Amino acid sequence: MQKGGIPISEFSGSGATMAMHATLKTFITQSERQTDKLIKLTWAIVALTVVLVIGLAMQLWLAAQGCQL
Repeated sequence: MQKGGIPISEFSGSGATMAMHATLKTFITQSERQTDKLIKLTWAIVALTVVLVIGLAMQLWLAAQGCQL
């Protein structure tokens, strides 16, 4: 190759491959973080649903007993 030509990392594509690997690592890290947040939010929704079902069961029980608040 002549002096001042295309750098070997550009010519062989290894520079682009390294950049792609770095981008993929960043994407995977951010994706894992997002997945963890979604799992936590899902469990929060489950907990709130349980609270609502307990409240509904209490209301039904009170209605069946004929209680007035």
